[in-house]
Formats: sequence, C-alpha cells, structure tokens
Amino acid sequence: MAAPPTPLYNRDYVLLNVTNLTFSLYTTIFIFLPAYMYRLGIREGEIGVLMAIGTLVGVALKPGFGMLVGRGLRRAFLSVGAALAAVSTVPWLFVAGPGAHLYAIRIAQGASFSLVATAAYGYIAACAPIDRRAEALGIFGLSFFLPISVGGWIGEWVIARHGFPGMFAAGIGVAVLSALVPVFMREPAGRENPSLGSLRAFLTRPFLVPNTAGYLFGMAYGSIFTFLPVYLVVRKSGSLGSFVFVYALSVIATRTLGRRLLDRLPREWVSLWALLLLCAGNLLIPAVDGGVGLALVGAASGAGHGLLFPALSALVLDRAKEDTGGMAMTMAMFTAAFDMGLVTGAAAFGFVAERFGYPAMFVAAAAVVGAGTAGFFALDPAFRKGERPAPVP
Repeated sequence: MAAPPTPLYNRDYVLLNVTNLTFSLYTTIFIFLPAYMYRLGIREGEIGVLMAIGTLVGVALKPGFGMLVGRGLRRAFLSVGAALAAVSTVPWLFVAGPGAHLYAIRIAQGASFSLVATAAYGYIAACAPIDRRAEALGIFGLSFFLPISVGGWIGEWVIARHGFPGMFAAGIGVAVLSALVPVFMREPAGRENPSLGSLRAFLTRPFLVPNTAGYLFGMAYGSIFTFLPVYLVVRKSGSLGSFVFVYALSVIATRTLGRRLLDRLPREWVSLWALLLLCAGNLLIPAVDGGVGLALVGAASGAGHGLLFPALSALVLDRAKEDTGGMAMTMAMFTAAFDMGLVTGAAAFGFVAERFGYPAMFVAAAAVVGAGTAGFFALDPAFRKGERPAPVP
C-alpha cells in the first residue's frame, strides 16, 4: 500500500503564495511598459535594451543573493525586495520622455525583482516535500498567473480611465502590500552556507543542460511578452488582455489538472514537449489574426509554460547537493538562466524586429528555441531516456 503524500499546504506555504500573488499583481504593469515607451517615442531596439537591462541586473545579482538568502534571510529579502519595487516605481509617475534616467529606474527595478525571486524560490525549495516538489513549484507558480490572468484587463481598464500614471500608482500600492505579508511568515529551519567554489558545479552537464533549457524558455517567453504588446499596437488588432487571460488560463489548467503527474512523468520529456509548445506559440503569432488566433497562441504558449517551469526547476533541485551550494543557490542559478534568456530575447530580437519586421522576429525566436530543443534530445542521454523521478527513500 502506497504511503500517503507528505503534507504541503500549511500556513507558511499559503502566505508565501499570497506574497507571490500580490507581487505578481504589481508586475502586471510591466506588460504595458513596452507599449508605454513606444508612445514616448522610443524605438523597438532601445525598448528591448531597456527591458533587458533590468533583467540583466537581476541576473548579475542572483548568485550573490543566492549565497546569502539561505542563511536565514528569506523573509527579509521578500519584504525588502517588494519595498524596493514600490520605491523604484515612483519615478515612472514623472517620466515624460526618453533619457538616461530610464536606465537608472530599470536597474533599481531589476534589483528588486532579483531579491524577491531569489527569496521566494529559496523559501519554497527549503520547505517543499521531496515527493511533491514539482507540485509545490507548480501550484506556487499559479499565484503568479492568477493575477496575470486578469491583470491585462485590469491594466487596460485603469489606463483607459486614469492613464499610465494611474496604473503606476496602483502598482506602488500593491507592492507595499506584498512587502507586509512576509512579516507573518516563519523562516525555514534549514541554513545553507554556499561558497564561491560551489558555482563550478553549475558548469557540469547535470546542471548546464537543464539551465540552458531554462535559458531558451526565457528567450521564448521574453520575445512574446516584450514585443507582442507593441506588435498589437502596430497591427492595430487584437486585445492584449484577452491574450494574457488565455495564456494564464492555460498555465492554470496544466498545473491544476496535472499537478500530481508532474512528479510521476520523466521531467526531461515533459520539458522537451513544453519547449516545443512555446516554439509553436512564437511561430503562430505572425500567422494568425484576431481574437481566435491570439487565443490559440495563448493556449499553446501557456501550456508550454505551465508544464516547463515546474518540471525543469524540480529537475535541478533533484540534482542539488551540498557541494552545489544548496537549494537556494540551485534555484538562484536556474532562475538566473531563465532571466538571461529574457535579456537575450528582449535585446537581440528587438533589433531583429526593427530591421526585418515583427513576423521575421517571431519566426527567428521559434527557430532558436526549436534548434536548442533538438540539441538537447540529440546530445544529452538523460533527455533521450527520460527516466521517472526516483522514489523518495
């Protein structure tokens, strides 16, 4: 007779999800930031760089934050990061045009995002039951997508009535609320003390391949969410709110209906199929038009996202040991790889769109992700065999 599953949904897990939910609601303002900058007269190439610079700062800081957060600082990092997000959004209320000041704002926002992400994933890695690791990560991800599913429409509604300043003001208030929730959480008991030498482990195959898959995931996600809003403005058709709703609904459906399967199916195979779905989403964008077409893109891309993140993140945690710096460092490096994909997708594909047009840009993004996925299957035996997760001893 199989043993009952280890309890997962305790008070701290619920409060962590509340923190993530409120911070996610704050981040929905950045769905509209590329379109806002476009209206300020900033071209696609610089939009991509501006969006990328914040993420690049976050990537650069994550290894250092990963070395610190496991030393009993998970709750503190959550609150400080959300508070910094609120403070760094205030200048957007006064922005009237392009300039160097926009880079300073994005640097501060990148630091805030890095603090919150490192702390949140370090927290869940420390407290998630081993036999329900993918489920814990997948359901945790839903607290990100529940506000995203309606955030597009809420943002459009706020902008229509109060303009972009109203949207930024609302975001500041939500970020402050997110900073208060961790006060009521308990710090996980485990302590980690990674060293600089532990970073070498992430250059070995067990971590390099899944982290590279996370990098491609970031490229696919970044190309869609950075430039689809601008593409819809240029094309003058389709609702961003409808797309985001279907995308988020698809993520929610895959994570809720398949939450137990994610801990039973081979994580490598799930990751490969999910990357192909994200590739298909990019490829469909220039080929479809109108609400139904955008819904198809959202459904394919969202299903890929819903499966990929918990499968890949659980895979790297399965391989984490003391000499890799512990759970917090492992998740910091994995999410840094994803963020670096966002940087590349935003910066490089922005110039592709400016020079060759949006259809060529989305096709190029799909081609890069597809080629990388084929490379994993051809070159890495683990991704060809795709063994089931080992039972918990």
